[in-house]
Amino acid sequence: MRRTGKRRASPATATEGRGDGVKTKPSVIGVSRERRNAYRLSQAVFAILFGMGLTDQSIFGEALERGQFGLGVIDARLVVASRLGPLSQWLPPAGAPACDAPLLTHMEANFAELRESGEPMVLPSVRVGDEGPRVTVSVSWSENARVYVVVTAPDHAGEQIDRLMASDRREKQILRQQADAAAARLRAADALYRDIVESSDDLVLRFGPDFRLVFANRAAASFLGRAQDALVGAAMSDLFPADGAPWRLARAAEGRAVFEQTARDAKGRVVWLAWEVSFLGPEAGGEFQAVSRDVTAERRLRVAQEKAQEEARAAAIANERLRIAHDLHDTLARSIVTMIAQARLIAKKTGDPEAKAALAELDVEARQGLREAREAIAQTRAARRENVDLRGVAKEFEARRTDIVLTLDFDAETPLAPETETLFAAVLREALRNIELHAGAKRVSISMKSSEAGAEMTIEDDGAGFDPQTPTPGHFGVAGMRERAALAGATLEMESAPGKGTRIRVETCVGAGR
Repeated sequence: MRRTGKRRASPATATEGRGDGVKTKPSVIGVSRERRNAYRLSQAVFAILFGMGLTDQSIFGEALERGQFGLGVIDARLVVASRLGPLSQWLPPAGAPACDAPLLTHMEANFAELRESGEPMVLPSVRVGDEGPRVTVSVSWSENARVYVVVTAPDHAGEQIDRLMASDRREKQILRQQADAAAARLRAADALYRDIVESSDDLVLRFGPDFRLVFANRAAASFLGRAQDALVGAAMSDLFPADGAPWRLARAAEGRAVFEQTARDAKGRVVWLAWEVSFLGPEAGGEFQAVSRDVTAERRLRVAQEKAQEEARAAAIANERLRIAHDLHDTLARSIVTMIAQARLIAKKTGDPEAKAALAELDVEARQGLREAREAIAQTRAARRENVDLRGVAKEFEARRTDIVLTLDFDAETPLAPETETLFAAVLREALRNIELHAGAKRVSISMKSSEAGAEMTIEDDGAGFDPQTPTPGHFGVAGMRERAALAGATLEMESAPGKGTRIRVETCVGAGR
């Protein structure tokens, strides 16, 4: 059969419908171009497969299905011609622009540069889909086929790195969760600590190695009359002045420091504070914690108890002396009186001159013994005098209160009369007791002068002071001093004002002892 010169239309180039439904024949030129492109594509794919050692179609298909590689072809217009294997599914479908793929977005210039240089382009390792494998993508230009060949291969190293990074992220997440849990426990413990501290009636302070405040609870802020935030950074020695710097503990302190001191609250009242200061250790930044409570009432009660005990001891001694005096009177004195009476009776009856002389001598000795016995009884019955040594009373106070500077100025031209000495000692003792309990003074001066004309004593302090015209309920020390001075015929003057200290002056016209 003779062949005509006309070519039959290829099945691949069947007539296509126009928009108006009329059938037309395809262009012969177009058919030839498509065949040439298909040929070039097959040649390019074959060359790639030959280079990979996969010329066997079964091996090629198995490798594609197993995801050992993926193959894609992009024509010169950057339109996807084909995509083979699951690993190439990241490319758009055939006929779609290649740069629609997220990995190839805006890479038209890169494709053009690749086409000119001929050097393959390797894209960064990416993951195909949310759950897909990590792959590497290389793109090369086949000049013979006039297409771009896209090879996608598994990135096993990237997968391993991902696993290591995921493991590292999990470890970091666990550590972060543990740290968050520890921080939460710490915050809970700190909140509990602050709740306990804030609700406490005691003063609770924390200060750093520089002895400046870092925390003060509400009780401390109320005592000082300042806001809690305003106290942060204040020096402890300014808030609670104390001689000897008890705040300055050694950092290696093993335990705690316990002491008492006087301080003035926001209203200017002098109170006694009992401190317990502890070193919190290096783990707490070298901070100290100081806890203080008001022991003013306890201290006053203790002083009153000591005074009552002294009076009780004095009363017991007086009772014992009185009992001894009674015993001496009922035994010794009575026996001597009886002996004198019998000696006189014998002297009247005897006629012996020597016996009379001996009895007369016995009578003299017995009377002398009776006088001495009566003097001893009188001394025993007399009330025991308190310590009236003014210097001794002042030194006892100085020994108790080493934080107070005491100044003495005694100028006695003549010794004091016993009643003056007793009065001055009683006033001095009561004044020093008031200074110790109420004044919060730092300095005390005592002066005393005496002469034939009289004597005077002055006691001054720089303490809190008070209003002498406003008596304090339940306190009778000042009234007692006035009454005692009046009974002794002396005058007592008192000058004081809140915050101005106190000055007491007692004067008597009874000077020298007799």
